[in-house]
Amino acid sequence: SAGQRIGPRPIHPALVIAFCTVAAAVVYLPTLRYPLVWDDTNIIAANQSSPLHAFTHSFWHGAGAGVLGQDPYYRPLVDFSLGLDGVVSGNRAWYFHLINMVMHATAVALAGIVVWQLFGSLWLVLAAGLACAVHPFTADSVSYVSGRTDLLACIGLLIALLGLLRLRHRYDWPATALVWTGFAIGLLSKETAVMFIVVAGGWLLFLARRGSSRRMNWPSLAGLLILLGGYLIARRLVLGSVLYFTGHAKMGAIALLSLNNFGRLLVTSLVPFGGRIFLGDGSVPGRITLFTAAGVVYLALPVLRPLRRSIRAWLAWLWGGALLLPFAGLAEFGPVGRLLYVPGIGFVLLLVLAVRRFARASRSRRTTVVAGSLAYCVSLAIMVLPQRMRVWSDGYTLFRHMTEAAPNYPAAHFNYAFELRKRGNVTGAISEYRRAISLDSTMALAYSNLGALLQSQGQLTAAESLYLKTIELRPDYALAWNNLAIVRYRRGDRPGSVDAFRRAIALKPDDAGVIYNLGRVYQQAGMADSAASMFGHAYAIEPENAQIRASFEQTHHHAP
Repeated sequence: SAGQRIGPRPIHPALVIAFCTVAAAVVYLPTLRYPLVWDDTNIIAANQSSPLHAFTHSFWHGAGAGVLGQDPYYRPLVDFSLGLDGVVSGNRAWYFHLINMVMHATAVALAGIVVWQLFGSLWLVLAAGLACAVHPFTADSVSYVSGRTDLLACIGLLIALLGLLRLRHRYDWPATALVWTGFAIGLLSKETAVMFIVVAGGWLLFLARRGSSRRMNWPSLAGLLILLGGYLIARRLVLGSVLYFTGHAKMGAIALLSLNNFGRLLVTSLVPFGGRIFLGDGSVPGRITLFTAAGVVYLALPVLRPLRRSIRAWLAWLWGGALLLPFAGLAEFGPVGRLLYVPGIGFVLLLVLAVRRFARASRSRRTTVVAGSLAYCVSLAIMVLPQRMRVWSDGYTLFRHMTEAAPNYPAAHFNYAFELRKRGNVTGAISEYRRAISLDSTMALAYSNLGALLQSQGQLTAAESLYLKTIELRPDYALAWNNLAIVRYRRGDRPGSVDAFRRAIALKPDDAGVIYNLGRVYQQAGMADSAASMFGHAYAIEPENAQIRASFEQTHHHAP
């Protein structure tokens, strides 16, 4: 009609969010070629339980917690997801990586929705969505299949956050259900999600005090506490404890370590160029550093008037601090990017607030900020993210990097030795096992594996002493008893060999190989009846084994 202005149709926010989501998936396409590495071997490849049993056992299933000792993790939703993937794909690595990629894209989409709900700005959604999609620290959770804990936890907590945002405008049960559902997903995926209660409580209290809500939303908060109580009861029943980690360091030293690493993670997340998977050697620092100052500055932000008056700034600050600071002391234990995946959303929101405030002054400033944000994201996607991803491309690359970044981390040297052995570098593997033992004298498997390498080189006396040390640390380790028996037999100690084989069989009575080995010892000693008994037992367990079948048929006078 006359007088009507005709102009370009405005871009729908869903299109911008979809663009960021696609970008989040595309940048991780190379991971589809990556194998399973590190913890994936025990958590996925060695997992024999049904996905339906995920809620009744620990994350590691009691086998492979390694330097952690007793398994401190209860992450049934992740176990269920990985188990289901195994059933669908037959443990093909590309499928696990594909699901991780899809989950990352989902988390980016949810983050984009959060930014739109908070600011209603397309260019802010674009900048924040791309930052979440291509930040190099996300590689430690997406490229590493076991990093799915962070992906699922982030998806759950972002769902809960969307519920909280809805409660800002009106109190209804659908919003409360979103909060409860998202929190449950996060809590059953990673222990750090417990701190979402602090975020929710702070948000609801801010709403009540600022007049956004006429009263404190106690039903929503009470539901979160009930869910937490149920989780702690389940954790107690499955793991026997509700505690996460216990340590012997003083609380002051631990607090300083957490604040130090919090500041370091904050700075390196803003300037991630040249970042490492591990930050250091895991020692507790006894001095204040520049990173400590950065952490203190972040904690002091609420004294600034813009943060005191802005409910969005308060939410972003609380999210980043509550979900990272209590756990920053673990930064040197594992990949640092995994600690940042969830709380990094809060840092992105704070940056969005800062650039939004700067860009308000003029149109030219907005143009500059948009161009700068896009250039920053493109540089991360092209220059930094691929380099970070390649660290996870195979076990050899990962552990070589790990030993360089954290030279005093014993598990890094242990795993690097294993990768060197697979490549035929026995000398390098021996050196790495010895380095691991020098850093952690209680690492039983390092003694055992080093003994096997020395045994292959004919150093039987040294190998025997290493197996004995392994057994001292882990008397229930059947493989060490078996290897000890073989070494003793080769050294001419037949009685000692028989005793060690019997102990191995007592610990693992269904191991046909060990039973067969004992039968061979009896056969060499002229004990025909005992040898025939062992061969018969081994044949009953593993009749398809040609070597076992031949010995069984020979001793039982069957025709070949």
